[in-house]
Amino acid sequence: MIDPGQLVFDITGNAISVALPAVLWAVLFLCAFEHPAFAESVGLGRRAFWLLLPGAAAATLADLPLLPVSNDVLGISLGGAVFPIVVAILALGRVAPPVRRSATVFLGTYGVVAFAGLAVVVAFPAAVPSTVGVVLLAALAPVALFLLGRGRRDGLVEHVAGLLALTDGVMVLTFLFSYAVAGQGISEGFPQYLMPPVLAGLIVFLAAPWLLRGAEALALPLAYIAGTFGVVVGADVLHEPPLYPSSTPGLYVIGGAGILDLVYLSGLLAFATAYGLHHALGRSWDPVPGAPAQSPPPTPTGQLGRSFREGVDGDFAGSLSGAALAARSGAREAALLLQVPPAPPDRPWQGLPVPGWVVSDQANLDAAAAQGTSNGRESYRGWLTARSLVGISLDLTRRRFATAGVRTWAFLVDLVIVTLPAILLWVYLARVTPGGLNGVLDSIAYNAVVYGYISLAALYFVLAEWLFGTTAGKRLFGLVVRQRQLRPPDLFSSLVRNAFRIPLLSVVGVAVASAVALLVVSSLPANVSFEGFPLPAGLLAALTLLVGTTLAVGMLGLIGYLGIVATAERQRLGDLAAGTWVVRAATGTSASPAPAPGPGPGAGPSG
Repeated sequence: MIDPGQLVFDITGNAISVALPAVLWAVLFLCAFEHPAFAESVGLGRRAFWLLLPGAAAATLADLPLLPVSNDVLGISLGGAVFPIVVAILALGRVAPPVRRSATVFLGTYGVVAFAGLAVVVAFPAAVPSTVGVVLLAALAPVALFLLGRGRRDGLVEHVAGLLALTDGVMVLTFLFSYAVAGQGISEGFPQYLMPPVLAGLIVFLAAPWLLRGAEALALPLAYIAGTFGVVVGADVLHEPPLYPSSTPGLYVIGGAGILDLVYLSGLLAFATAYGLHHALGRSWDPVPGAPAQSPPPTPTGQLGRSFREGVDGDFAGSLSGAALAARSGAREAALLLQVPPAPPDRPWQGLPVPGWVVSDQANLDAAAAQGTSNGRESYRGWLTARSLVGISLDLTRRRFATAGVRTWAFLVDLVIVTLPAILLWVYLARVTPGGLNGVLDSIAYNAVVYGYISLAALYFVLAEWLFGTTAGKRLFGLVVRQRQLRPPDLFSSLVRNAFRIPLLSVVGVAVASAVALLVVSSLPANVSFEGFPLPAGLLAALTLLVGTTLAVGMLGLIGYLGIVATAERQRLGDLAAGTWVVRAATGTSASPAPAPGPGPGAGPSG
């Protein structure tokens, strides 16, 4: 007999689980794009959006093995756990700057809580003593940290102690509500999985006027940090022991469900709760005072586009002002890329190899923008002038940007570097693993290497560009990765731009590993013939797979290639999201004069 109440409950739970990710993504999008300055000031701006949505989705197969446990392997997902954790750590710099010190204090203290809690769970596996031990640790840790930090002038330790108390609360509730399922992983039922992050968002929002006076918006990153770290320890760390050893060897992955995992969703849910309350009660969307805004600056062409839309909307004065700013941005970027000395503020083109009328046009455009206008034709003439000046700046700097062809060759060199060791390891495992092809492909070790290859290959690009500003392949061709200020990319930017490589690396990892298994297994004595020629069994399948892989990689690469070709600054999608360039390494100023098309239709808005 059907229980109507249970049926309604099950339908509601399934509907929420299906709709929840899309709702959380929409909230993150609204925060990052409707209030960009505000979002950047709390550490959840556009780069966080690109990393947590398309970046995490792209990293579905990127699981990094950490250590063997009995017959099993413990790993961590890039998209489901590493990316959210990185965003949370960087958001710490907004809550208690600087990020290096706050991250050291928080992660050190919370790490002690996690390991002590794990020791309690292992030593006292029964429900009551393990729960009591975890609760005591969660209660004592923030108190101890607060007492140790009393008297410090910067208040950093006190702020981190408050965050630790909130995170410990999420950890305890998650530990109570979640459970281990042998052979599967950690699970948490509906509606229990909603409660810890929602309560975290609610509590920190309500306490913000007293604890965060003048910076109430910091409730948003606080909620995200507590929701993310609380679930990582409360579920994935403290409930790990019952999974081992399992009757069938398995690969257990923290955040293994990717964008559907509680590690990924809980931080966003806590953030969305605080954001919804912030919006409902009409709190300010002004940036948090003193918080650095590190979003990539708008491109000159992007500023031109916004200027044009303002003119279409009837804001002629705003359009003219935006056009002047776009032209100035073009001049600044040209000076930066060509390494010429900074120009005076009132003459941004001075020192650049341009005709004299370019300097005059900028001066006329600035004067017209300062005066303002209500005339649409005058505004449009100013926009045409700005478009001409931005075009000149792009002509000046075009040779500095790496072409699609040289970038492709550099990437292929890097791909060989990261793939060749994996191929050798796959060959070894395929030879020593018993059970034929099925035994190899079902082997935990073989699959761990496949997923590990995807993760490590992605991390190779991330760490090389973050630490050295280039990779081995790029260095071979004289290329470097730079932010728009011509500085090497920070960790956040490097993660964002390289997250878009992961689908291609996933195709290579899965397909090449399968082809290697086929080739090794087919080297056994059994042969088949094809049109009279004897061939090892599986060779045709391996060749077919490799051909298909080449086509798939080519299609994915073509998307990036077209982006480089189509954009003014030769940026693929990852560069556009991260605000980065790939440029030729500087060898001194080698600018050549820009073409002088003559004063065209926009030769000066004031005639």
